[in-house]
Amino acid sequence: MAMIDAEIKEAVRKKWDASSATFDANPGHGIGTQDEKEAWKRELIRNLPKFPLDILDVGCGTGAMGLLFAEMGYHVTGVDLSEAMMENARKKAAEQNLSIKLGNGDAEHLPFSDGSFDVVVNRHLLGSLPHPDIALKDWHRVLKNGGTVLIVYGTSEDKSFSTRVKHGLSNGIAKILDRTRHNNLDKKFQSQLPFNGRNGGIPKEKLGSFLERAGFSGISFQNITYIREMQKFQQPWYRRFVPTQCYYIISATRQD
Repeated sequence: MAMIDAEIKEAVRKKWDASSATFDANPGHGIGTQDEKEAWKRELIRNLPKFPLDILDVGCGTGAMGLLFAEMGYHVTGVDLSEAMMENARKKAAEQNLSIKLGNGDAEHLPFSDGSFDVVVNRHLLGSLPHPDIALKDWHRVLKNGGTVLIVYGTSEDKSFSTRVKHGLSNGIAKILDRTRHNNLDKKFQSQLPFNGRNGGIPKEKLGSFLERAGFSGISFQNITYIREMQKFQQPWYRRFVPTQCYYIISATRQD
């Protein structure tokens, strides 16, 4: 099993290395406008304790979330499997004169001692993990007592025929025109990722149950679908006619 896991994670790493050059060009990955940035700041700070805070951005990628927290004045550490993605984050940090510590790390087995952070945050990560349940337990482990986890995710709740047709049409056109599309994982690897995006995202109630099993309490949801609507204006025409999925932040607390 360990060798299988290593193979899956190597495939995921290569996928994101290959996608790193165009990752931020895709709306929803980078932060495209000042209005969107301010919206993110308002929503992320709602459930955070007072300063100073040590924040861990798990699966930090090119640093969109981590750099946003750094801009707000927090102490931020980011980890990711993809060195190419983190290199982009380092360049952005230098350009913006922001301080963030970045290093290689497995989201399911973090290289930090127990109780190291006040906040663990991630966006769109769980779909790339073969064992999201193990990851959540490890995030619980590295949080201080009273610490907060913030997870940004979404789900397509509209399963109607017309919506499925629009998604299929949009994806078909994107395969021809969209140069920012990610390299897809081989199907044998996709099948090993329980929350892979091709399965329609993660309903918030399901993710809440996973958090409870990992030991978290005080679970709450923030609907931030309006941010997805803001991002739509940056999307190409063949993405705009697809109905916006439910988009949310789920927060929970480690309370020993």
